[in-house]
Amino acid sequence: MIAHLTIAGAIHVVLALLCSAVGLIQFLRPKRGAGHRALGYFYVYAMLVSDAATLLVYRFTGQFNVFHAAAIVNFTLIVLAIVPLLRSPRPPNWRTVHYYFIAWSYPSLISAGVINVLARLLPLTTRGQVALLALLVSVAVTAIAYVVIARYRPVPASPAVASRLAEQSGAPS
Repeated sequence: MIAHLTIAGAIHVVLALLCSAVGLIQFLRPKRGAGHRALGYFYVYAMLVSDAATLLVYRFTGQFNVFHAAAIVNFTLIVLAIVPLLRSPRPPNWRTVHYYFIAWSYPSLISAGVINVLARLLPLTTRGQVALLALLVSVAVTAIAYVVIARYRPVPASPAVASRLAEQSGAPS
């Protein structure tokens, strides 16, 4: 398996493994400060390169497949997670938007990794078996992620005092 690894494949594997570790660290640590930003930028850049490298790897099936589609979806999630941070001024709900998009990029990464490892280790002989494995792993990871992401979502920013007073009085804001 390693002997057949291309440069793009090697880049993808190394960055995906690093992102798996960094993503877990980011989830477990407090969400503010320079450390969070530094690890976050590493995660973002490494995932963008890893997703791009995925599009260059065709050894698994010899053609565009579900892993390529997942890389495009993950790439989109990463970009959408960063857009609110780069806007000036930031929208009022930027933390929530950032959290949900970046949080959903991680299960995508984990699911793809688990599927890839299991597909290589298990004695699967047909594409149908690989597809069933991919479906089962994806459903399981998505279900777990749904619960965890909802449980640890950030507290919405409280509106300014003036906005609350305007809402109470019925005045349009």
